[in-house]
Amino acid sequence: MKSITRLVTAVVAVIFAVATLCPAQDVKPTDLGRGAAFNGKKVGIKDKGEVAYLLSFTAGKEFEATTDGVKNTDVHLFVYDSSGAEVAKDDSPGPKCSVKVTPEKDGQYKFVIKNAGGANTVTFNVKVAK
Repeated sequence: MKSITRLVTAVVAVIFAVATLCPAQDVKPTDLGRGAAFNGKKVGIKDKGEVAYLLSFTAGKEFEATTDGVKNTDVHLFVYDSSGAEVAKDDSPGPKCSVKVTPEKDGQYKFVIKNAGGANTVTFNVKVAK
């Protein structure tokens, strides 16, 4: 009986460790269309929550993506190209983030905004160079 109890305890411990240590699955991104036509978006993000957006860009036209929050929580911004490679990030403290990217080819980019330290309303903007 002791060996079964130990086995069950070990299995529960492993399941707990895997659930705790493995990161959450990526949030499904919302397609917001063309980056040049994007006029910004306000989004409420829970504590330790995240949102993801897709925007399309033209090669050679630099864009700057920014965030700002109404509260002083720790907001991070990550940018990934169509292959899934991280091309920019701002994980500095505070609600303001800014990254600049010049796409090498036409395509979609994924923007992941993560929030820590309490719920916040975050404004996400993208400006494309003329």
